[in-house]
Amino acid sequence: MKKIHILALSIAIALFGCKNNEHKNNPENTVKKEDVKEVVKTVDSHTSEISLDWNGTYHSFFPCASCPGILTTVKLNNDKTFEKSDLYLGTENGYFDSKGTFSFTKDGGKIILKSEKASENQTTLYAVKENKLILLDKDGQETASEFAEMYTLKKASNNPIDFSNKVIKGFLTFGHEVSSFRPCDAENSYWITDPSNKLRALYYKEIGNQKTPYTPVMAELTVKNIGKATEGFAEQYESVLETVAIKSVAAITPENYCK
Repeated sequence: MKKIHILALSIAIALFGCKNNEHKNNPENTVKKEDVKEVVKTVDSHTSEISLDWNGTYHSFFPCASCPGILTTVKLNNDKTFEKSDLYLGTENGYFDSKGTFSFTKDGGKIILKSEKASENQTTLYAVKENKLILLDKDGQETASEFAEMYTLKKASNNPIDFSNKVIKGFLTFGHEVSSFRPCDAENSYWITDPSNKLRALYYKEIGNQKTPYTPVMAELTVKNIGKATEGFAEQYESVLETVAIKSVAAITPENYCK
């Protein structure tokens, strides 16, 4: 959360000092304690738009009536543009993406996403909380169903990950010119090598042959970070991971999705 208390105090002190100097020539300009408190109170009345680092990438696994679930990603940029994708698992032609602009509501606690596609007139509303977005209904309210928690998108982190000597859970994807692993809650994806081809075989056993965009699975792996690639398709990834051991590979479900 952005720190504004120091700013509030500085404003209050500056106001007090200014008024105190004027008091030498005009006694009516005396600053009361109540005035200082009011300044601090006004500045401290911050909103999500002002006080939170809302820019970044958010992920969730939404419930779906006709499929296993929907993998949703929303990226909010500093210039108030967004990119959004929805992947309906287990369906053909179930990938949808959009981009556009967003704005904060007057209270500063919600955002309204408006797609730039002419065919999409509807808007999407989210509540903005610290490190998360909450999908709201058309009336701007949170859902009261048993799946309420699933309508929360968690903000991904770009902090460094220690891969040494431990099992890492994340999203594994293979395909034409694709071999990636994104740890749970991480913003960056890694190119992953599979010298034995066992990992790739387990992936296709769960998913089968498919068209792009490729469907990820949940995988629990022990890996070794062997550094940044300098050429080829792996170069665009954060780093290259070498598969050391495989604990599990499974299709994504509400039960095994990243918590």
